[in-house]
Amino acid sequence: MIIRGVVDRIEGEQVVVLLGDEGVVLHLPRQFIPEVRESDLLSLDIRVEVPAEEVRKMSPKSLLERLAWRPDR
Repeated sequence: MIIRGVVDRIEGEQVVVLLGDEGVVLHLPRQFIPEVRESDLLSLDIRVEVPAEEVRKMSPKSLLERLAWRPDR
């Protein structure tokens, strides 16, 4: 699912994004989108990468490795 939003403001290291027609507020760490500026339009691709049944079977270490954010992804 693609969700679109607009950068409402930047508060220190937080980017405040208004999503969709409803204006749902999303706070993101600026490190995820370092080049962003106020009024930029964003497109977020939201999808289930690993179903909950599989996550429950993962060791804590492998889960943390999977969740590790890498800017090259």
